[in-house]
Amino acid sequence: MAASSSPANVACVWGANGISGVAMVDALIEQERSNWNRIICISRRPTQLDVDDDRIYFISIDLLESSVNEIVTELEKAGGKNITHVYHFTYIEKKDENELDEVNKILFQKALDASIEVAGEHIKCVTLQTGYKYYGVHKGGKYLATRPYQEDAPRHQGSNFYYTQEDLLKEYAGKHGWKYIITRPNIIIGVSRGNFMNFALSFALYAALQKEEGQPLLFPGNEVAWNAIVDHSDAMNTARFQIWASTHDEIHDEVFNIHNGDEVRFCTLWPYFEKYFGFAPHKQMFDSNDIQTGEIGISQFSLAELMPKHIETWNRLAKHKQLNSSAFNYATWNFIDFVLGRAFDDHADMSKARKYGWTTTVNTVESYIRCFDRLKEMQIIPSI
Repeated sequence: MAASSSPANVACVWGANGISGVAMVDALIEQERSNWNRIICISRRPTQLDVDDDRIYFISIDLLESSVNEIVTELEKAGGKNITHVYHFTYIEKKDENELDEVNKILFQKALDASIEVAGEHIKCVTLQTGYKYYGVHKGGKYLATRPYQEDAPRHQGSNFYYTQEDLLKEYAGKHGWKYIITRPNIIIGVSRGNFMNFALSFALYAALQKEEGQPLLFPGNEVAWNAIVDHSDAMNTARFQIWASTHDEIHDEVFNIHNGDEVRFCTLWPYFEKYFGFAPHKQMFDSNDIQTGEIGISQFSLAELMPKHIETWNRLAKHKQLNSSAFNYATWNFIDFVLGRAFDDHADMSKARKYGWTTTVNTVESYIRCFDRLKEMQIIPSI
């Protein structure tokens, strides 16, 4: 399938400092200048990117606190009138579902309104990244879609901010005449300097602390989660897919599940984790309590409760190994508890992407190792 042969594109990456945003920028700059001659990056914080490319223009602005007109002004300074492709990754965590829905709707709507005001008819495609929460994985039970998840699965009852965002995107696309792409990855493996829902970073900190205290690498979750299929999505692979899908005229107004394509279970990942971090193999023991398929929040112990008690160990380790002492603040222990406390296969069908010609498969173990190696380079975890 050939990409469009139109003149060089201009990308606008919203949420450029997060795992997915960083990967998108990296994926864009590996493309020829004849394909992408400008990459506008937007995030609340100053740039956290580790790349040097004169095509990049970084805007640091708080979307919640800024008006659309203020955002437009910054986009105009960046040459935003020529934006052809919008990639949206912004996200703010809220515990209350209604607040979560509202704040992330505002972020996306402001991004759309500002992009349209500046670039107008130049926009060819808007790509929105959502995820498996669309299928009710955060609720479980009766809310959980049938596995493997299909892109057209019925929506669960109640609030889901992904539903709000996707409906908004479709409404705007119909009104303004550009195509849209929606991607749904799961457990994104990647690195950025501080972000929400970073499983790999939080797990690496847990492993480093267990090693420092001479403890085995215990699996916090339940036995079903230990043996279940759980999809992972390499951030770079996901970004490359998003570019591929958004730049092919044959693909328009589609929703795609996107994961690495290999069958992954924590029971098969764990020995690789033990080897990487220097642990002796340890036989995991589980409670014999009956677990109902579809349940959530079932763990042997909670990292959100346990890890704050080890802050002194972390401070000692960080000082001794000259690590980034603030890295502990980046950890999202609740997210690990969430992932490992579920009692069901977390697996989606990727037939649609394959049908359109996406053939790439990523080895999830190798993806984790690349991520852990990068964390060592960033002095987040010890190299020895």
